[in-house]
Amino acid sequence: MATTGSVDVNLTSYGNMVNNASDLGAEVTGGIADQGEVIGMSIGIVIFIMFLFGVAILGFSLCKKVINLTDKIKED
Repeated sequence: MATTGSVDVNLTSYGNMVNNASDLGAEVTGGIADQGEVIGMSIGIVIFIMFLFGVAILGFSLCKKVINLTDKIKED
Protein backbone atom coordinates (compact mmCIF):
# COMPACT_ATOMS: atom_id res chain seq x y z
CA MET A 1 0.00 0.00 0.00
CA ALA A 2 2.09 2.84 -1.27
CA THR A 3 1.09 6.44 -0.84
CA THR A 4 2.34 9.37 -2.75
CA GLY A 5 2.17 13.05 -2.03
CA SER A 6 4.06 15.86 -0.49
CA VAL A 7 4.29 17.15 3.02
CA ASP A 8 4.79 20.83 3.67
CA VAL A 9 6.25 21.59 7.09
CA ASN A 10 6.39 25.26 7.93
CA LEU A 11 8.47 25.95 11.05
CA THR A 12 8.51 29.72 10.71
CA SER A 13 5.97 30.29 13.48
CA TYR A 14 7.92 28.05 15.85
CA GLY A 15 11.14 29.84 15.01
CA ASN A 16 9.47 33.19 15.69
CA MET A 17 8.22 31.95 19.08
CA VAL A 18 11.71 30.83 20.05
CA ASN A 19 13.18 34.16 18.95
CA ASN A 20 10.53 36.10 20.86
CA ALA A 21 11.10 33.99 23.98
CA SER A 22 14.84 34.59 23.86
CA ASP A 23 14.26 38.33 23.32
CA LEU A 24 11.88 38.39 26.29
CA GLY A 25 14.42 36.54 28.46
CA ALA A 26 17.11 39.04 27.50
CA GLU A 27 14.82 41.95 28.40
CA VAL A 28 13.92 40.43 31.77
CA THR A 29 17.52 39.71 32.74
CA GLY A 30 18.53 43.18 31.57
CA GLY A 31 15.81 44.74 33.71
CA ILE A 32 16.92 42.73 36.73
CA ALA A 33 20.51 43.84 36.16
CA ASP A 34 19.38 47.47 35.93
CA GLN A 35 17.43 47.16 39.19
CA GLY A 36 20.22 45.40 41.10
CA GLU A 37 20.89 48.35 43.40
CA VAL A 38 17.22 48.74 44.27
CA ILE A 39 16.84 45.02 44.94
CA GLY A 40 19.95 45.03 47.14
CA MET A 41 18.74 48.07 49.06
CA SER A 42 15.32 46.53 49.66
CA ILE A 43 16.91 43.32 50.94
CA GLY A 44 19.11 45.38 53.25
CA ILE A 45 16.11 47.33 54.58
CA VAL A 46 14.20 44.11 55.27
CA ILE A 47 17.19 42.65 57.14
CA PHE A 48 17.52 45.87 59.16
CA ILE A 49 13.82 45.85 60.10
CA MET A 50 14.08 42.20 61.16
CA PHE A 51 17.13 43.13 63.26
CA LEU A 52 15.17 45.94 64.95
CA PHE A 53 12.31 43.56 65.77
CA GLY A 54 14.83 41.11 67.21
CA VAL A 55 16.38 43.82 69.38
CA ALA A 56 12.93 44.93 70.56
CA ILE A 57 11.96 41.36 71.51
CA LEU A 58 15.28 40.91 73.29
CA GLY A 59 14.70 44.14 75.20
CA PHE A 60 11.20 43.07 76.27
CA SER A 61 12.45 39.68 77.41
CA LEU A 62 15.26 41.30 79.42
CA CYS A 63 12.78 43.70 81.04
CA LYS A 64 10.56 40.77 81.98
CA LYS A 65 13.52 38.95 83.54
CA VAL A 66 14.53 42.07 85.52
CA ILE A 67 10.96 42.54 86.77
CA ASN A 68 10.78 38.89 87.84
CA LEU A 69 14.14 39.22 89.58
CA THR A 70 13.05 42.32 91.49
CA ASP A 71 9.84 40.56 92.53
CA LYS A 72 11.92 37.69 93.89
CA ILE A 73 14.17 40.11 95.79
CA LYS A 74 11.13 41.89 97.27
CA GLU A 75 9.68 38.57 98.49
CA ASP A 76 12.90 37.64 100.31
